[in-house]
This record gives sequence, C-alpha cells and structure tokens, in this order.
Amino acid sequence: MQIVRPINDVADWIEAHWYAFTGFLNDVVAYGLLNPLQDVLTSAPWWLVTAAVLAFAWRVSGPGPALTAAVCLVDVAALRLWEHAVETLTMVLVASVITIAAGLALGVAAARSRRFAAGLRPLLDAAQTMPSFAYLLPAVALFDNGRFTAITASFIYAVPVVARLVEDGLRAVPGTVMEAARSAGSTDRQLLWKVQLPMARGSLLLAANQGIVMTLAMVVIGALVGAGALGYDVVAGFAQQEDYGKGLAAGVALVLLGVMLDRITQGANGRRSPDKKRNACRSYA
Repeated sequence: MQIVRPINDVADWIEAHWYAFTGFLNDVVAYGLLNPLQDVLTSAPWWLVTAAVLAFAWRVSGPGPALTAAVCLVDVAALRLWEHAVETLTMVLVASVITIAAGLALGVAAARSRRFAAGLRPLLDAAQTMPSFAYLLPAVALFDNGRFTAITASFIYAVPVVARLVEDGLRAVPGTVMEAARSAGSTDRQLLWKVQLPMARGSLLLAANQGIVMTLAMVVIGALVGAGALGYDVVAGFAQQEDYGKGLAAGVALVLLGVMLDRITQGANGRRSPDKKRNACRSYA
C-alpha cells in the first residue's frame, strides 16, 4: 500500500486549515519571547552578559559552576561567534522553558493517575524511538521553515525524557511520608507542592538538565529548516570546504554552550538554599 499520497494530503490539509492557528502561535513565540530576549542579549556587550550569567550561576549553583560558565562564555567570545552563539542560546532557553513546563505537567499528571500514565506511555515511547531528523518533518508540516520549527522539533524530542524523569521522581517519594502528610490534613494540592515536588527536587533538576541538553542538540539540527545561528555555521562547514574552519569553531562554541548549561543545572542539585542552611543550623543549635 502506498502511503505517500495520503500523507501529502494530510500535510496539505493541515497547511490549508491550520495556518491561522500555527501562524498565530509562531508569531506569539517569535514576537513575545524570541525577539525580545535575542534583542537584549545581542545588544548587550559580551562582558555584561558574561557577568550576568556568572552572578546568576553563582547564586543558583555555587562558585565552581559559575566560574565554569563564565569561562565558557569568554571562550565563545574569543571564537568571534558571539552573535550567533547568543541567537542559539535564545532559541535553547525559550525551547527549554516550553519543554520543561510541558514535561512537568505531563509528569505530574502521569504520577497522579496510572490510567493517564498508561495512555501516555505509548506516545512517549514512539517519540523517544524516532530518529532525530524525523522530528523535523511534523514540525515543518505545521510551521514551515524557521526558528519555531526547530523549537517544535526539540519539544517533541525532549519532552518524553522530561516527563518520565518527573513521573519517576514523584513516584519515588516514600509512601510513609505521603501518609503522614495526609494524616495531618494535607489536600492533594498541598501534597504535590509541599511534599512531592520538594522531595523530588533531584529528579526535577535532572529532568531540567536533560531537557536543556537535548533541546540544544535538536535546535542545532533545526538549522536544516531555517533556524540559522551556530547550527547553520556547522552545516555550512560540512557543505563547503572554505567554511570548514568556521564550522569547526561553531561546533566548539556549541560544546561550550552545552557545558555552561549543564554545569549550571547540575550544580543546582548540590546547592542548598539559604533557608535550608538556616534551618539546619537551628536544628543543631
């Protein structure tokens, strides 16, 4: 049975009937999130952005990851690919926020309902077993070429991992703790926000870490559908011999961005908040 024609018919129908919705969604993300953030990052000097990342990482993850993040950004600036690196970082940050939010919602719903988890599992399995380039096809069918297409593809690619890690983390909360909270009169909402999510902090941070790293990998592949930035430089380096040096430098810049994001999110897992430190000191006093 030939399936090419039915698939093309579906793609044409989506393009004809969903254009208003997909165009609206594309414009909302582009003009509401991507463009403002990119304008801020590209217009600011590299040293100011580096200082802001250093301060943020120091507060969230501690001095070690903060210094690593700052060194990575300094190296990116030294490669003379700062503007493209910032454009890539913008797409990664926006895509990560969308992916982590959706993955958190799906993971919480799956942890609270085994029936929902059973229905969601085949979809997550299918999304996780697809080849990386295959994620671009439905994204292109829905949103044509552009940055939002790369974000959509990275969303499909990374959400299953985030949702599974969130679900596993919430299910790993000891039953005795849950029963104690229920016996104290906690509602389902209080159980989620005051017991399960705080106790699953390590799994949640791991989910965020994996979501960000996988989003970075997929956004780069999105250069094939018009995402541009560092991904385009890498693809151009493969396609044209005269651009090989720039493509190699772009690949190094991508590694540096990945290391920076990875160290910040991993370092946050071992960072104790000031409130917890104060409580621990009081308990020992």
